[in-house]
Amino acid sequence: MEHVWDKIEELRGDFEILEEDRTPIDVFTFFEIDIGLDAIPFDDLAAKYRVDAAIKVDFSGIYLDAEQYVLMERGPEWKLNRLRFTVAHELAHYFLHRDLPQESDFKSLHDFARWTANNHGRKYTVEQEANEFAGRLLVPETRLAALFDEFAPEAERLVPNFMTSGPLRDKFAEKIAPRFGVNSQVIAVRLDRDGLWTAS
Repeated sequence: MEHVWDKIEELRGDFEILEEDRTPIDVFTFFEIDIGLDAIPFDDLAAKYRVDAAIKVDFSGIYLDAEQYVLMERGPEWKLNRLRFTVAHELAHYFLHRDLPQESDFKSLHDFARWTANNHGRKYTVEQEANEFAGRLLVPETRLAALFDEFAPEAERLVPNFMTSGPLRDKFAEKIAPRFGVNSQVIAVRLDRDGLWTAS
């Protein structure tokens, strides 16, 4: 995944809004203002396609589930966090995978969705890259490591061998997730992926 991490670092250098100390990363302003993609509310996107957001076929915008888009600032925090991650995931397709669909002529979102379902056998790799991009973009490794380093000495004092405690790891993830604007599961994955606190 080093090419994914390299792309994120490149973007952080190019766009102030993505810098590591700007968490929660405002992916909504980033895609609309900084890179000029359209936000396109789409009725029942989640119900029809089981996604909260999807990159437009020509990569000029991002479809957003209309209900979630309208309620973005008034809905429950977990929904906003999920939408933030999904938008970051779609941005990965924009920055990493724009070359892939050019082999096909898509007439609709449905055609594009069907193509991404198999993507010539690359679906797993493409989606893994997009998830890694989203997680690493929203949860910068150095920020996460700094929070872990603050937590670890006191945790070790109170609970010797604390790193073998799954419940304590879950509590840590829950506690710091709001700082990044993500759900705790994203933090748990980053703790694993960044080699800070792997699940026992």
